[in-house]
Amino acid sequence: MDSTAITNNLKVTVTNRQILSIAMPITLAILIPQINMLTNSIFLGDLSIEALGNAGITGVFYLIFAVAGNGLNNSLQAVFSRYAGSGNHAAFNSILSQGIRICLQFAAAGILITWFIAPMILQPITDERSYALQIDFLKIRILGLPFLFLFQMGNAFLVSTLNSRYLMIAFAFEAGINIILDYLLIKGRHGFPAMGFNGAAVASVIAEITGFIVVIVVLYRTGLKKRYGLLKSFVYDKLITKKIVSISVPLILQYVLSVTTWL
Repeated sequence: MDSTAITNNLKVTVTNRQILSIAMPITLAILIPQINMLTNSIFLGDLSIEALGNAGITGVFYLIFAVAGNGLNNSLQAVFSRYAGSGNHAAFNSILSQGIRICLQFAAAGILITWFIAPMILQPITDERSYALQIDFLKIRILGLPFLFLFQMGNAFLVSTLNSRYLMIAFAFEAGINIILDYLLIKGRHGFPAMGFNGAAVASVIAEITGFIVVIVVLYRTGLKKRYGLLKSFVYDKLITKKIVSISVPLILQYVLSVTTWL
């Protein structure tokens, strides 16, 4: 990764190429959880019809939390872009650190809801035989949420600093790892344990961890971390936090409500 290709001028001209370079990563960020869900469904459909049905319900449940990350991602991009347009790059560390703190709080809430409240939500709408399988799956699957959210925070930074091309690497790794591990873990191929339905959950969690790791590697290898002084301080910034929350809350509600209707 060549750090010399990075520019400090974050102002753009309105061209089709610039629009696509910004829009494509945003679109892919929304699609990645759904692609993982689709991949899981394909492999679980080969396992059994029951597993495929369970994958549909658990996939939508997880997607509710995943799209909340899209709301945070979009709000963080808006705040980044505002400061980038004014040339105030010194604020980038604070913006990213506040985004990380907020997303980890959301992720912790999502994990607690899944472990302790989801059983009460799913029990009335799920048959007794599938209920235990779905809860076990979700308790594993939700562990990928912090890494998905952190990946999306990195997504927001890279798009706002005109480095969205590096996101394609992370997307490719995440999707590829998910496919490979679904193939290996669900039916236990090539010496791997046959984990059945839960194998898809483990595969997706590892894929999301991989996507996050790739983004961190990109920040270091391209010199972006040093250039913008990222991850140096996580001191609470009330003003920036307020800006992120005020933009993200309406977006999160819109995304979550739209997906909740699928249940």
